[in-house]
Amino acid sequence: MKTQNFIAVILFAVASITAVAQQNKAVSTISLKGDKLFPEGIHTLPNGDLLVGGFGDGSIQRIDNKDQISYFSAPGQNGLVIAVGMAVDEKNNRLWVANFNFKTASGNPGSNFKVFDLKSGKLLKTIPENFIDGAFFNEVTLDPAGNAYVSDTFGPNIWKTSFAASKPEVFVSDPLLKNPASDQPFGLNGLTITPDSKYLIASVMNRTIKGGGTLVRIDLKSKKITPIKLSDNTAKLGFSGSDGMFFHKGKLLMVNVYSQAGAIFSAAFNADYSEATLKIHDAFQKSYDRPTASAIRNGKLYTVNSQLNHIIDDKDGQLNTPPSLPFQIVGVPLNEVLK
Repeated sequence: MKTQNFIAVILFAVASITAVAQQNKAVSTISLKGDKLFPEGIHTLPNGDLLVGGFGDGSIQRIDNKDQISYFSAPGQNGLVIAVGMAVDEKNNRLWVANFNFKTASGNPGSNFKVFDLKSGKLLKTIPENFIDGAFFNEVTLDPAGNAYVSDTFGPNIWKTSFAASKPEVFVSDPLLKNPASDQPFGLNGLTITPDSKYLIASVMNRTIKGGGTLVRIDLKSKKITPIKLSDNTAKLGFSGSDGMFFHKGKLLMVNVYSQAGAIFSAAFNADYSEATLKIHDAFQKSYDRPTASAIRNGKLYTVNSQLNHIIDDKDGQLNTPPSLPFQIVGVPLNEVLK
């Protein structure tokens, strides 16, 4: 019996080592340019290229299908200070970028949009020309008409604009769009539109602790804002709110802002998006380092390892310590993630 137990232990250990080796083989990384990049957003273009925005240097880097890196917008160009969320208007061949500045000419934080020609990379328009004082534009999404919506992380606001407009206007403002805790200055973050284009789904984060994140539904016609009921389960207890989010095959894929409790989450909704069941997808949990956004390309989920906790206080002891260079995005098989 003892011999049998020993053999069983050995076989289990071999199987575990083999499984880890196979998983490591499935993970790929792409190294990015710049030691001040601190990548934040990522987006897949219609041709399969990836765009990655820099929180630290304001750049936008393009990754082609051979994983070659070039600048779509180099550091210091086009008035980009902090490139946050991005959205693509395929019909009009435009890239919308949320541009944030911690200290504008007024001395205060502020934001605006940068709109680029998607093919040439030419800056087409800045909306508005000056920064909107006090706003922190974060995640961007577009409706079928080409209107742009952006979450405001400093205020309980979602802004709306169009390419023809000279400035954005507040689309909705509500206490449900803000974290009321005095020690949580960053609130509203993730934002996307539902596949039926009837609602915006937004997330308010509880950034530095496990749990407490929320999802809300905004009716695009009535502007009514409704908290989304999250089913009670382990995933809900670990959900601190979403950063980058997008729909894939009817489910919402999200990056959890408190990634220690699980970096990749999904939400399965009922028919009117008033209720959702969360799920943690932690098969590749060890591959992530303060992730902020994901995108799908060629059957892989590519996630940005921002390392923003080195320049923003996440209360994890990493503030003002050097990041690991080079900055990277991590690619893992999508079907393995979503098992």
